[in-house]
Amino acid sequence: MLIVKRNGTKEEFNPEKIEGAILKAFKACNYSISEVDRRNITEFIDNLGNGALATMDDPIKEEIPVECIQDKVEKFLCKRWFPVGKAYMLYREQHKMGRFIRERIDYMNEYSNSNLNASSSSETDCNANVAMKNVANLEGEVYKTTNRIIQRQRMKSKLKELFPEVADQYEKDLNNHIIYTHDEASTPVLKYYCCAVTLYPLMVEGVGNVDGITPTPPNDIQSFSGQITNLAFLLSSQCKGAVAFGDYFVALNYYVVKEFGEQWYNKLDVIVTNSHITKQHTIEYYILKGMKQFIYGVCQPAGNRSYNSPFTNVSWYDKYYFEAMFGEFYYPDGTKPEWNAIDKLQRMFMKLMREIRLLTPITFPVTTMSLLHNGKEFLDKDYEDLCAEEWSKGGSFFCYMNDNPASLASCCRVLNEMTENTFSSTTGMNGVMTGSCNVITLNINRIVQDWARWYCCENPSRISNEELMSDNWRPYLNETIVNFKKYLINILERVYKYHIAYKTMLYDLEDKGMFAASNGNYIYMKKLYSTIGLIGYMEAAQFLGLDISNNGEYKDFLKLIFNTVSEQNKLHSIHDKKRPFLMNSEAIPGENLGVKLLEWDKKDGYYTPKGAKRYSCYFFNPWNDKVSIIDKLKLHGGDIAKALSGGQAAHLNLDAHLSKEQYKELMHIAMENGTNYFTFNIPMSKCKDCGHVVNAPIKECTKCHSKNIRYYTRIIGYLVAVDNWSEAMQKEFGDRYFSDLKHTGLE
Repeated sequence: MLIVKRNGTKEEFNPEKIEGAILKAFKACNYSISEVDRRNITEFIDNLGNGALATMDDPIKEEIPVECIQDKVEKFLCKRWFPVGKAYMLYREQHKMGRFIRERIDYMNEYSNSNLNASSSSETDCNANVAMKNVANLEGEVYKTTNRIIQRQRMKSKLKELFPEVADQYEKDLNNHIIYTHDEASTPVLKYYCCAVTLYPLMVEGVGNVDGITPTPPNDIQSFSGQITNLAFLLSSQCKGAVAFGDYFVALNYYVVKEFGEQWYNKLDVIVTNSHITKQHTIEYYILKGMKQFIYGVCQPAGNRSYNSPFTNVSWYDKYYFEAMFGEFYYPDGTKPEWNAIDKLQRMFMKLMREIRLLTPITFPVTTMSLLHNGKEFLDKDYEDLCAEEWSKGGSFFCYMNDNPASLASCCRVLNEMTENTFSSTTGMNGVMTGSCNVITLNINRIVQDWARWYCCENPSRISNEELMSDNWRPYLNETIVNFKKYLINILERVYKYHIAYKTMLYDLEDKGMFAASNGNYIYMKKLYSTIGLIGYMEAAQFLGLDISNNGEYKDFLKLIFNTVSEQNKLHSIHDKKRPFLMNSEAIPGENLGVKLLEWDKKDGYYTPKGAKRYSCYFFNPWNDKVSIIDKLKLHGGDIAKALSGGQAAHLNLDAHLSKEQYKELMHIAMENGTNYFTFNIPMSKCKDCGHVVNAPIKECTKCHSKNIRYYTRIIGYLVAVDNWSEAMQKEFGDRYFSDLKHTGLE
């Protein structure tokens, strides 16, 4: 029998070590050992070593974790000599604490001495949005292990109170990698995940209702830009993920009008006279200055987030989306936003972002273009042209298109459904308020294989993964895959209880005034979804022998999973007016989680695709050149996209920018196939020697001819340098396929 130590190493069972630990416990409590005691101890150790103590619930294993051995010793001692058993328990706890402290100190030294970047040096939940290593991000990393322990204990306690039947199962599901709770280790404090907030309270009261310092609301562009930047930092400190400003341009216009009057967009070249300023500038200059203040501000690292920038999102709208969202909205002074003004601000911002990124490829804000269509054509032809033109010029942003304004994209893929009972109407700024309070992701690849092993095969305890993957089993699995639905529902029913427990604790904190965002009326807990994340579905399909392409069999498999989750979300959502619990589902970004799940599943003997470096977060294989861009768009459309109310996004990798007309063609293909959320990734290049930036992947600087090039592309939703990614993700990036024109399907 092999003993698995805490560091993963294995050694033969050694009875002398067990005996030595027991004798130390006797000595510690001054308990004398009789000959009978010695014989009982010897007999126990012999039985422990040969498996005689195994039970149906705890069968004989070739490999046993050292903790299991120690648990058996502890029970044995407590049953016969309780004082000795207590001494042994104290001995274990002392050694456990000593190991923990030594491990943390060793990790700090390793982190400081390593030449790896901050993401690669992270033990868990690595973040490419950290540009450099320093004591601020080291501090965050050191406490992640403790944070996870605290979070799980709090969840276990609340589950024992609300749903005792699943209290112990929660940690089992996590440890078995059936589920994954996102950012579990980021903080010991309970926080919601991500949110889209309204800026109306900022216009009325300023950030004083959040920071308790700023006494008055903004009164001009500069003070607005300063306060919204502060707001991004303040709100991000109270959540784990992103903060979205869906009404940024509406709010900005309020201050532009205050400073420069109505129809300011007709006098952008007018010089603003100011007796206190020697050099006079135009109205356009001051507006752009305010935009720059906000853009550069949210790209600064935040110390309270382990030195990564606050994940910030901004939305653009076409005319019809704007009218649906803000047509009945009034500013605090009783005036209304005018489309011509919003249109001009958006166009100025787009151009500015593109120009800034040619100087330095900034990360935030992530921007999303929202377009309405009727299934045949886009309603706003000007914005159809603008969207395609911006992409052709090197613009980098998401596109969300829909046939109605009942939902809004405000993050890197999260959708805001505004038709739920607890949400405001689509008119007014309250319509942008929503998000996720927690994300628990299902490892579909492992779940499918567990179902196959235990529910489809005879003599389940004897079926190996090799046998399960043989051609003899595959036809049977494919024929019975519809029976998988019941198995998946059983897991979901547990997960919903986990979600309710977590959000209940958040509600309790909100009631006690612990969330400044709620106190300031920027967002409310009842408007946040509990999100079921999904990943590993492509790998599960490969396990079943399905072809990963735009074909009916594969799409039916995806629909089976996504529709099942969607149906159960509706059944298990609780539409209480005071404390609703609303469930949605999302195809999560999972860039780093995909790496971890692959490693865990491979280690535990599950099927993983040959040569894979992570699980895909798309419905296509991003490392395969066989599927065209058009087919990738189609895979992310139709009923598959509709089943994911929490969102999904297709990242379409290209090796060069297309023409305006080609982008328009792809937009129409997306519209016709019901593909509602996508972006194009064309790596940017920056010369490390001269700083020259090119909106394309190059091997040699076009200015100084240096080959010392740094590449930028999207990870999750934001644009970031590839060398900031973890070591595993950098290797995966080398395998990503970037389509040329031939493989777009446009030729």
